[in-house]
Amino acid sequence: MAIRPLMFGILFIAVFVAIILSIIWIDPTQPTRQPDPLAPVMPAPTPTPPSQ
Repeated sequence: MAIRPLMFGILFIAVFVAIILSIIWIDPTQPTRQPDPLAPVMPAPTPTPPSQ
């Protein structure tokens, strides 16, 4: 009997379906998380008016 090819076929189809479901499961409208910058961003200093 051809049990081994049947098992490989079922396993291949199961992996293929799992990949398709994982692609569908990810919501494309939700933006991906932006990575944190390596260096902290310092706010720009506000210019002080010259005193007289």
